[in-house]
Amino acid sequence: MSEAVVTALIASGGALLTTVVGVVIAQLRSVNGRLRRLEVRDRKSWLYIRSLIDHAYRHGAVPLPEPPEGWLEDDE
Repeated sequence: MSEAVVTALIASGGALLTTVVGVVIAQLRSVNGRLRRLEVRDRKSWLYIRSLIDHAYRHGAVPLPEPPEGWLEDDE
């Protein structure tokens, strides 16, 4: 093979690798963002459920507390 063909193969392989790495990084950022949103919602859920349990023991028939802001929003 000539040097030009080898150079062209290496360049195209490098471009393909760069594209694949870019796609993988974008997917990881997307998954990381979703995971962070789910963790925040999980903390809010735990605190809200805990407040419902406390409310049930302390206040009986008084209306239940409202869920925290953003708790019922869709995660996507």
